[in-house]
Amino acid sequence: MRFISQYPGYGAQIRQQRQQGRGDGTVEVLVPGLYVNFASIERGAFIYENELAAALKHFNFRGNTQHIDQATPTDPVNRLSVCDTEEMALSEGWSPEDKVLVESRLQEIALTTPEEILYVESSPIAAPFPNYDAYDGEPTALVLKLIEDGFDLDRVLEYERIFGPKRPFIIEELEEAIEARKSVVIQA
Repeated sequence: MRFISQYPGYGAQIRQQRQQGRGDGTVEVLVPGLYVNFASIERGAFIYENELAAALKHFNFRGNTQHIDQATPTDPVNRLSVCDTEEMALSEGWSPEDKVLVESRLQEIALTTPEEILYVESSPIAAPFPNYDAYDGEPTALVLKLIEDGFDLDRVLEYERIFGPKRPFIIEELEEAIEARKSVVIQA
């Protein structure tokens, strides 16, 4: 899941840390805290076109700054920050339960305070056809259908790997078809 905030340093507390003081002056952490910090564009975050369009439509960007000419407003893209729960779960080492907790809490924040964060439901790359994600037939038949219908196999492979169901047997079949196509096409 991907969330966008209009604040470059946005962060949220997901789970409060609980601790207990001991008689010898030490502290025992009973429940570790869980915090999410959104990544800004300046820190290397990437925003897809559909997310940018949704953010520009959704947020007001009060107090927008101006360029040095004092007439041209600055691009609000530099004020956005992103939270990709898939990437954060890997980098932060979250358990599956923590990931579900983070996603549900961020969705709750998006509903209760929409001026802070926006949950982006749309995928930057659409599925090749409506029932693509539910396909459970032979991978070879699917690839043949995609070729016959004129779909770009590279784009379908990108969708399957990043936004789709990530089925290894379909990915393997698409990779083989792309390699076979490269061996047939003569490069000028």
